[in-house]
Amino acid sequence: MQTNRPPQRSPERGIALLATLALMVIILVVFASILSWVFTNATITQRNNQYNMSQNAAEAAVERVIGQIDRDFVSQSVSNTPGCYTTLPASIDQSSWPIQYTFSDTNGKSGQISVILATLATNSVPLNSQYSGLMGYAQNLDVYATATPTGQRYNVPATTHESLQLANIPLFQFAIFYNVNLEVMSGQALDIYGPVFCNQSIWEGSSIATFHSTVSAVGTNAPQVADPFSADYTGSGASIFSVAGQPVNNVNALVLPIGTNNSPGAVLGLLNLPPATLGMGTSAAYSSAGIAYPANAADLVISNAFFGTNDGNVMPNGTNFIVYYQDNGLTQLPYDFYIITNGNTQKTFATNYVSPTLLGGKTNIYFAGFSWITNVAFYDWREGWNGGSGPAKRVEALQIDVGLFAKWMTNTAFNGGSDASSNAVNPQPTKVLHSGHNLDSIYAYTSVPLTGSQLPAVRVVNGKQLPSSSGFTVATAFPMYVKADYNVQTPAGSSLGAYGTNGSTAYTYPSALMADSVTVLSDNWTDTGSSTKTTGGPTAASTTINAAMLEGIVQSIPTATGNIGMNGDYSGGVENFMRLLENWGSSTLTYNGSIVVLFYSQYATNCWRQTGNYYSAATRHWAFDLNFQNSAKLPPLTPQMKAMIRGNWYAHQ
Repeated sequence: MQTNRPPQRSPERGIALLATLALMVIILVVFASILSWVFTNATITQRNNQYNMSQNAAEAAVERVIGQIDRDFVSQSVSNTPGCYTTLPASIDQSSWPIQYTFSDTNGKSGQISVILATLATNSVPLNSQYSGLMGYAQNLDVYATATPTGQRYNVPATTHESLQLANIPLFQFAIFYNVNLEVMSGQALDIYGPVFCNQSIWEGSSIATFHSTVSAVGTNAPQVADPFSADYTGSGASIFSVAGQPVNNVNALVLPIGTNNSPGAVLGLLNLPPATLGMGTSAAYSSAGIAYPANAADLVISNAFFGTNDGNVMPNGTNFIVYYQDNGLTQLPYDFYIITNGNTQKTFATNYVSPTLLGGKTNIYFAGFSWITNVAFYDWREGWNGGSGPAKRVEALQIDVGLFAKWMTNTAFNGGSDASSNAVNPQPTKVLHSGHNLDSIYAYTSVPLTGSQLPAVRVVNGKQLPSSSGFTVATAFPMYVKADYNVQTPAGSSLGAYGTNGSTAYTYPSALMADSVTVLSDNWTDTGSSTKTTGGPTAASTTINAAMLEGIVQSIPTATGNIGMNGDYSGGVENFMRLLENWGSSTLTYNGSIVVLFYSQYATNCWRQTGNYYSAATRHWAFDLNFQNSAKLPPLTPQMKAMIRGNWYAHQ
């Protein structure tokens, strides 16, 4: 009998099944791993995205507070108590945000951020960022904010930290600073060794002008032949830039804390009488906002009336000038110059103050005034050019004799006196009222009206040596004339004719001249001959001026065509920022200082005409005064620009 056996399974099939099961397990493990990776990666991505959004929210909070501090800083009202900025302003509108946030400081306190404002540096320090190479009085500022999302699956917080400097930058650290369009087309080689900055745009159109430092424009630079600000004026070609990466466009503006904006019209207010809210002599005048005005910051203030040397009614006859000490208030100075008439002999003589009662009953004061201030008149052919037909405009100037002022400063006689033989070397104690230092600054204001034939002005003369080592600054809202060599010597030596790398300006004192315009009159200038028209003006002598100059210019007119330099289509450029009225021929004008143009002139408004008309050009030996790189050697009343300089930015989780 035959028995049928069941078929036996092949062992290979079992192995295949096991392999399939193992593979399925592996696939499941891999799939689970993939799912886990995807889930984890999605979680990380979502958390990372949330972190980035939180970081942006924290940055918004930081920027909101920085904006508030910047506004206060520019307007001179920043609080030195940073706590007033730590409460987050409610004006952060989150209504359009997809995710809402709460904000906290570094200690976790909700609704606040952390603001750390260091003490203002008493010494100038190197500045950061685009202002590298300049010095400034800076406050370090650090702002922190933490943003935490609310109602989200992943409430990932982020902290933003910005480090900044609130910098007060002395303006005379710049070789050239313009708040209006800057034009350079020097017909002579011009080497500019200090930094150049313009709050508008720059035309560098002289191929023989070389910029040896940084050149920055808030607008754009145009190193080219054609002047973009004048329809017809052209130069010799692009200027030379010896520093790599220069010039630079589109930098942040530097702001002068005057008025509500940085426009030339607003900045013009710097030299005018302050607004009523900061009125002269009031407590507000000496606030940080008030002393931005030289009228409030100067040690002495000179004013006058519109009439002549005396009013003809009040006896004794006297000057129309009034001078005030400024020491947290205005105190009128007594006269220092008298002419006494003895009634018996009708003899007049100059003396220091002596009571008339001591000279006898018939003695009268015939004249009372100041030994170092007077009225003078001369003529300006640029302001009265009228196409060459004239007449020249008559300049009615308040004149400050710097040499006589120095004698008055050092005279120990009662009221100072006009005794030129005084050997005293120390100022009279009553003259050292303001901040315990020598009187080193004057603000002059004249009430003489501007007319079609008359120009009110201020003139400084006899200034070869300034009164003291603390320096000397004269400021006015009117045109200024400086006659003969100015600030060229000290008791230790002479810097006459020295400039830049060709000599030392060690024998000078810190000095500045601030005005509507500045005109240089040489040692050869005579007032009596100034009304006569001569080709190229009267003959000049070589002259040296060492002072920072802050002034206005007459704007180029882009639409004027034809007769270059005759219709006002070119401002005259940096090369003519100092006005001249003489035929300089081979004579040299040596200048060391800082060139600052902030506005358009309001009084001396006739445009520049080409050389050969009312003047002919001088040989220019000009340089940036390297003394100004030392904050201790900056002139009195040096204006300070304000800039918030951004440093490092950090993000923390």
